Amino acid sequence: MIAVLAGMTVAAQAQDKVKKSPEERAKARTEHMTKELGLSPEQASKLEAINLKYADKGAELRKEREAERAEARREGKELRDAHEAEMKAVLTPDQFAKWMAKREEMKEKRMEHRKDMRQDRLEDRKGTQGQ
Repeated sequence: MIAVLAGMTVAAQAQDKVKKSPEERAKARTEHMTKELGLSPEQASKLEAINLKYADKGAELRKEREAERAEARREGKELRDAHEAEMKAVLTPDQFAKWMAKREEMKEKRMEHRKDMRQDRLEDRKGTQGQ
């Protein structure tokens, strides 16, 4: 039952695009659990401390992952820039322009594919919520 409630809380939070502080997340989760499980004030107080502990740990993990992603993006950009510079030195201006246009076309196709996949997942989630 608790796993189901935690899943419902996470799903509700995922729909809410406003980033909440760990304290706000812990408080909201505790309020939801108090209502759904009929917790006593003592239980609610203890659970809020537990929820805050794990909300803080989750926020810390997200912050670390974002720093890692930012570093990976920076390194990827440096690699792409170096590759592009070497290609530009070998290709004629016309060939280079064609190559860049083709690369942009492929990027747009990937973005469209990702958009379609996100839409499919969203529709799948909506379909399973109604059951």
